[in-house]
Amino acid sequence: MRRHLLRCGRLGYLFVLASVVWGGRSVRGGTPYADAFTLLPVDAREVGLGQATMASVDDATAFHWNPAGLGMVRSFDAAASYSRLYAGLASHQMVAVGAAVDQRLRVGLSWVRLGVDNIPAYAPFPAFSDARSREEQAKQGPIGTFGYSQNAAYLTVAWQTSREVALGWQYLTLPMELPIGATIKYLAVSAGDTISGSAIGLDLGAQARFPLSRAFDNRLLGDMSLGLAIANVGRTRMTWDTPSRRGDTEPMQLRYGAAYEQPLAIIRSAVVLAMSGAGAKRGWGLEYRFLDELSLRMGKDMIAENGVSFGAGIGWRGLRLDYALQRHDLGITHRVSLHYRH
Repeated sequence: MRRHLLRCGRLGYLFVLASVVWGGRSVRGGTPYADAFTLLPVDAREVGLGQATMASVDDATAFHWNPAGLGMVRSFDAAASYSRLYAGLASHQMVAVGAAVDQRLRVGLSWVRLGVDNIPAYAPFPAFSDARSREEQAKQGPIGTFGYSQNAAYLTVAWQTSREVALGWQYLTLPMELPIGATIKYLAVSAGDTISGSAIGLDLGAQARFPLSRAFDNRLLGDMSLGLAIANVGRTRMTWDTPSRRGDTEPMQLRYGAAYEQPLAIIRSAVVLAMSGAGAKRGWGLEYRFLDELSLRMGKDMIAENGVSFGAGIGWRGLRLDYALQRHDLGITHRVSLHYRH
């Protein structure tokens, strides 16, 4: 490893600290750095709902919390998102696409990047140099810059199934959509040309959606959704290109969620109440939708401590533009995303 990067500037230290506070504390067990960046929200709607989308996600962003949600894509779905994090120190981008291969099979590809560019790099202090010499050398300024980036690529496959479930009373059956899905993820971390690491992981998920109006024979009721996922199946190990080939391992994690959509037919609207959990973390979200053209959201984030979020979206002919604002311990984050559904 080149020694001059050991003396990185204040910008690099702030970024590392922010990564630990934001992502590391949310992981139970294992080393809290291996895939912490993958816990950051990837979509403005997700932010606005406090990441409580485990049961309700139904688009190309399903790779993030529950790959089964991709099974709800009817034809073609695409999404892109951008945000500046940690008071503008880092940038976060996401691009995702998903498509129906046939009546049941869905396939999606996604990419997420978190990075900091132009971090100052300083020359190392000579061994046993006195305080005055070190001070003079520091005054000379940085000798260059380097970048720190974390990338993740996802391949998601989902299978859509439907069943008529006998309720056992009044000779009724309940129609249920039961998608299942799997995501293979490749993670890569690099700090300039000095150190890098990579990992391959697997996530599995399932959803169940059914109309409560049918279950309780009440046309005023809406749809219920349940979600369950297991992240890091078999554990995900990040291996670093150091001489010791050190590895950081993330344990498996159970994720769960529920969502209920209540139609308000008289005003052509709907209200969605959602909850999700991951380990000991819980999050909730509330969304009001008018004709699928206007959405207002608020939530309590599942991952970021003290994270409260607000969001809005507007839709037109398959396009949806979303914005979210999140308040948390590291300040305020703004996120914008664009979504297309065919």
